[in-house]
Amino acid sequence: MKKLFSITLLVLFVSCGAKESEHEESLNLLENLTFTVDTLVVDVGEEIFNPGAYYVNDLSPDQSKAYFLYMENEIHEIDLEHMKLLNRYVFQQDGPDAIPQYPNTFQILPDDEVFLGGYAQTGLFKISGENVASFKVRPENLEGIPNDAPYSMTNSLHISPDKSTMVSLPNIFGEAIEGLAVINIADMSAKILDLPALELTSKYQLVFREGNGATAIGDFDRIKFLNNQFIIHSGATSDIYRYDWKTDSLQLLNFPHQLVPSSKTEEISANIDSREALFEQRKTLRKQITFSEFFWDKEKEMYFRFAVMNAQYNDEGREIGSDVYLFSYDKDWKLTGEKLVEELDHQPYAAFMKDGKFYTRWVVGENPAFVVYSFDF
Repeated sequence: MKKLFSITLLVLFVSCGAKESEHEESLNLLENLTFTVDTLVVDVGEEIFNPGAYYVNDLSPDQSKAYFLYMENEIHEIDLEHMKLLNRYVFQQDGPDAIPQYPNTFQILPDDEVFLGGYAQTGLFKISGENVASFKVRPENLEGIPNDAPYSMTNSLHISPDKSTMVSLPNIFGEAIEGLAVINIADMSAKILDLPALELTSKYQLVFREGNGATAIGDFDRIKFLNNQFIIHSGATSDIYRYDWKTDSLQLLNFPHQLVPSSKTEEISANIDSREALFEQRKTLRKQITFSEFFWDKEKEMYFRFAVMNAQYNDEGREIGSDVYLFSYDKDWKLTGEKLVEELDHQPYAAFMKDGKFYTRWVVGENPAFVVYSFDF
């Protein structure tokens, strides 16, 4: 009788433990998500400029200041604690300290340095404008890359904080990327690592060529330096790669999303012979899932990511809304929460995340501003 009683207790214990384990696995941190929205206006003093002309940005290492590239040759420094414009740094467009034209790379580095890169020129500069170093990031200048390689090496170009390594996604405009290029700055040698999980991205790019120009829209592979690592991501899939520059290691990460598909699946037409066809195919793209970049919350030690799908359009063809999702991940990249945010009909295109809040660029009157989303869960 005592043995039977012991077995019964064991069964009950195992059963309860299984239920508790199932509960832990199904825990959704974002299930009861709520949020508030506020608008913060930047005090610019007597300065006069176009507050809507900021187009790339980065934060200082301690996140106390934001830096915005303005009108190609200025960097504006904003104090985020007091919402005040601190400096307008004007860079040279000619001479030995000239910065790249139309820079598509902008990183704030330690010691008041900035990394700026364009198609033809890449360099390190003091925030005050002096050139520190220039790099010729072209196939013929990189050992390990064929001299006659037809692709550009500067697509989504980034640099490590210690200035030892550059990474990029070499490609030909309108075509699939070659992989992840890893460049050793000391000897300007390079290698390209395969990224097979992102190969589907090129299927969801629309290119319309007209005369000598071309327009490309859709999903593209991108690199983001986040929490001291490089994240390679795409709008077409939830899969990402994590490149650790300190150990020269590449890791594929995928996530068991339940609320949304893990990638786009519906085929689109590659025959784009007019702007009308371009915009019609874009509607097909926007009906499917589109994942955004990742953000890191230092306070909670969590990653966040938005995604949208089921875009709606008015009679004029203008997008008027879509389903907006928010996802959370722990510091080890485990999916911890997902939520359809019914209160939002457009994704907050967060310029950055600070103190657990999403900051989106905005304009109030003649001043730059931020719309700030505070999430509570």
